[in-house]
Amino acid sequence: MTTAEEYRLLGFSAEDQADAEKLSVDPVKVAEFAAQLRKAIGGVPVEGQLEAPDDPLVSLAAYLETLPDIRRFHQERGVSDEISWASLADLGQQLKVHRRTHGTFGLETHWWVTTYWTGALYALGRLQFLIHPVPDSHPVPGVEPGEWVIGVHIAETGPLTPEAVDDSIDQARAFFAEHFPEHPVKTVTLGSWLIDPYLLDHLPQDSNMVRFGRRFTQYGEPHDSQDSAIFFTFRSHDLGRLDEFPQDTALQRLIVERIRAGGTWQTAFGYFTL
Repeated sequence: MTTAEEYRLLGFSAEDQADAEKLSVDPVKVAEFAAQLRKAIGGVPVEGQLEAPDDPLVSLAAYLETLPDIRRFHQERGVSDEISWASLADLGQQLKVHRRTHGTFGLETHWWVTTYWTGALYALGRLQFLIHPVPDSHPVPGVEPGEWVIGVHIAETGPLTPEAVDDSIDQARAFFAEHFPEHPVKTVTLGSWLIDPYLLDHLPQDSNMVRFGRRFTQYGEPHDSQDSAIFFTFRSHDLGRLDEFPQDTALQRLIVERIRAGGTWQTAFGYFTL
């Protein structure tokens, strides 16, 4: 059973903890997914490799049940408690995002949680990093087939100041060399609408976001990602609410202006060498 202190360290709000404590889901399905998670821990699966249950609350119950297993893996790898809990606390953050988006208890992004619940993703300062082999279907320039890289993920935890980003990258360079020496990495990758060339060209060039995006050399073909831009900026999937979205920042205004002009936001891909 998850303790009050564990809920706190996992970043649960009081109302999400209360709802989690009275979860009522199929125990057989929970046990099945928990078994999959235990088997995958330490295997560093690529995002999406595990098949999450149809019911996100089954996933949540399985994550809580396997908390001792992922914590044990971190300890065996020598990962500090601080980094371990900071990484796992994204679970509480995802619950908060769901409540803010839908007004209810839930875990819309339950598939995403598998990345850190199997030991592949770590929060290191401002950024999160996912260690994985480059898939054959999406090669990265200068990276050999089967070579491992660390993919950047940007949590909703504050501004992307150059100092904070530099610190995260320095931490990642040292962290993965120490805790995953069998998978040496020399390349950082990113797939995100935040490096859509239109965004980088139309926001102020001295903004934190543009300075962050310019770190990456773009490669490959971008793909349409309108929903990502709306969801991560406004926490909504409803394009019919454009008139309701706040227009307080240059980014918020740019997102809406481009869509109204008939444009489509895209996920682009970039990399740089550690």
